[in-house]
This record gives sequence, structure tokens and C-alpha cells, in this order.
Amino acid sequence: MDCELFLLSNLSHKSLGETLERITNEFVNEKVSVNYNEEEIYIGSEYFSLAFEIEDTSDIVFVRNHYNLDVNVCIRVQLFGKTFYHGLELLFKIIGKLMKQIDGNLLFLEAGSDQLLRKENGKLIINNDLDQYQSKYLTTSLLNLLDHPYIEKKLPK
Repeated sequence: MDCELFLLSNLSHKSLGETLERITNEFVNEKVSVNYNEEEIYIGSEYFSLAFEIEDTSDIVFVRNHYNLDVNVCIRVQLFGKTFYHGLELLFKIIGKLMKQIDGNLLFLEAGSDQLLRKENGKLIINNDLDQYQSKYLTTSLLNLLDHPYIEKKLPK
């Protein structure tokens, strides 16, 4: 499954990458690979990969305009099929910890357009207008892994 995580952060690219690396290592007990270069910061495990874009800001501009949300970071997320559910659980723990450390806006999109999570003005909103596939994995137990209060409502596409 391909997703995108957008954030509003005051951290530098390097500091945010180091924060993501530290949080990922905290939750993933397996080997985590990290690669820093001029275009992106890549963090990979057997469950998922996180590619933090540094150079390409087209997705950020799209989110600002289409979803009317101020963000300045795009992290491409790829969950791997064999370990999908466990990877999704780890990812939600990471997102929850990240929300505690970075107080800005957040948007989690599936397949580039479906808003699943949206945090704005300190309020986390979970989309309750899900297709049958999304409703199978976006469960209450998964949302509890965020360790963050939330409300549920329909979020536009």
C-alpha cells in the first residue's frame, strides 16, 4: 500500500530525518536502514519504507491547495504486502509518537487522495467515510496505537 504523510514542522530536514530514524528504531525491532542524500532521506525496514522528500515539493503545493492545509514536509510511505498489518501497526505507533514531538499539522493520505488522518489546530480527525478495504484495516484498535485523542467525521476527497 502506498501512502503519503504530510507534516508542518519547524525542524530542519536533517533533524526531522534523525527524529524519524530514532522513532522508527524505537518501534521496529529488526534492522532499519537509513540513507541520506540531497534529494531524500530514506528509512527502510522489512515492514515499510519512509522516503522523506527534500527536493520535490509538488505534492506539498498540491496538498496546500487541494486540502487547504499548511504543510511543508512530504514523506512517501510504502507498506509491504507480506507484513502489511504489522507494518501498519508500527507505522501508526510512529505517527503517534511523531505527533507528540511535532505539534504542527498532519495529513495521512492513502493512494494519494483519500484522507485517513488529518490533524489541524491541535485536533486529530479520523475519516469515517471509508471504502470496504479501508474499513477493514482502519480499526479502533489501530487508531488507539496513535495514543492521541481524536474525533471521527467525513473528510472530503
